[in-house]
Amino acid sequence: MQSVIYDPLEEYEGKLREQHRANTTGFFEKLVTQSGVDVEQNRETVKQYHTYKENLKKLRKKLNLLRFLRVLMCITIILIPLVILKTTPKIKALRSEIQEADKKAEELLAEARRQMLPLNSLFTDRDALNIIEKTIPLLSFDNCFSVKQEEDMKQNYDFSGYDDDEQSTLEVLAGHYNENPFLFENKMIHSMGVETYHGYKTIYWTETYRDSNGKLQTRTRSQTLHATVVKPKPYYHTQVVLSYCTQGGPDLTFTRDATHLENKSDKEIERYVKKGEKKLKKKTDQAVRENGDFMSMSNSDFEVLFDALDRNNEVQFRTLFTPLAQTNMVSLIRSQVGYGDDFNFIKQKRTNRIITQHSQGRPVTLSRDKYTSYSYDIIRENFIGNNTGFFKAVYFDFAPLWAIPVYQERPVHSLKPIPDYSQKYSLKECEALANAVDYQYVVHPRTKTQAILKSAFVRSRDDMDETQITAYSYDIEPRIDFVPMLGGDGRLHSVPVPWDDYLPLVAQNHFYISTAEEAKNQTIIARRNGLCISKLK
Repeated sequence: MQSVIYDPLEEYEGKLREQHRANTTGFFEKLVTQSGVDVEQNRETVKQYHTYKENLKKLRKKLNLLRFLRVLMCITIILIPLVILKTTPKIKALRSEIQEADKKAEELLAEARRQMLPLNSLFTDRDALNIIEKTIPLLSFDNCFSVKQEEDMKQNYDFSGYDDDEQSTLEVLAGHYNENPFLFENKMIHSMGVETYHGYKTIYWTETYRDSNGKLQTRTRSQTLHATVVKPKPYYHTQVVLSYCTQGGPDLTFTRDATHLENKSDKEIERYVKKGEKKLKKKTDQAVRENGDFMSMSNSDFEVLFDALDRNNEVQFRTLFTPLAQTNMVSLIRSQVGYGDDFNFIKQKRTNRIITQHSQGRPVTLSRDKYTSYSYDIIRENFIGNNTGFFKAVYFDFAPLWAIPVYQERPVHSLKPIPDYSQKYSLKECEALANAVDYQYVVHPRTKTQAILKSAFVRSRDDMDETQITAYSYDIEPRIDFVPMLGGDGRLHSVPVPWDDYLPLVAQNHFYISTAEEAKNQTIIARRNGLCISKLK
């Protein structure tokens, strides 16, 4: 059994990166052996396929050139029938050759896919997680985010599982590190903002003037008037968050934001720290005057670079950030091995939230379709490349937490028993499944925007959870405002400004959440990580 990770940066560089690559390669080669695919035969088929595809490019280029020459010759000379007589057979022959080459290329592609089908069919959505578990045995991933684990996190670790109607869970990945529960969550977040719309109107008028000879003349003038209106508009963005629960610092709260100091030189960081030391002295002096408990640590590099100055409990902060934890954190912030200082760290009592820039926009799990291909070599490259990249992203999401040795201690299990619930799956898991469903099943039929889906437990029946999914979205109606604008002719003109009116919509539907085995008699409309969502009959 692997021990805890006391220096996350050194462990990654010196051991775990290469160990995970070796585990990934071994896992892949085992699948290849199990599949029984003939690698060399596939390589030969793929080679022939690529040869035909390259030849097709040349033939099509030649055909286009002949067509162009025929048109050019018809334009520039009179003997058009002779031109057609000479070039048309060549064009027909090329077309026939292209058709044959295209047909052969499609046959080779189909054959290559057939050759790789046994291997492609062995991939699962758990592969990436299984390999990470082998590399870091203390880290384990669950098949789903159960209501039991969510309640444990709420009751024993101050986890706030509530999301308002502005947020919806797209993906979840739950698990434990040395029995400390954690949750990766990819959220869709809705907010109302504004959009500026523009409208234009060109006006004309005639004016009289005297020319250089003093005679009265007339001329037509024009001006394009520009008007704007500002209207409400919904905006959506996603956010990937790691919530890690631990008993260390049970009353402590603080926040710190990413600074990306890894991109600065040593001299720039030194100046940055010196400037921060003045801020620390001010805060310490203020705490003394006001009888506060803030006291800057002697390690000013850590204090300035980590910058968690809004902490509410000095004793618990120092208990967490031992000299080793301080050294680890400074190394992590300054290093370019991982992603540097790209992490926000929010501690709310016993729940720690990590939001890293490198994980924004990525799926929280790797699906099997990230690997599949018609070519063995592409499959191998996809599998190893995607898994090593995924491991690095996950590892450096945890790294700020593993930098603190206390956070890796096994928790003392609470005396508070978690009650048995008829509900099996957390509402976040239900939302994630609902978000995997085609919109036609969940949103209002007039929906023209993205939707925020919220779930509510109804009842449990036959080992399935019945859930109510409420979809909040918008219809869009075109409108026109007429804005009065003063023109150069001295008159007011109504300038039309088209804009979009976002009209709120709400739809509610009921579904079953269960494993595929339990839903065998239901109409399954989406699957995710071994669970499925089905329509009520």
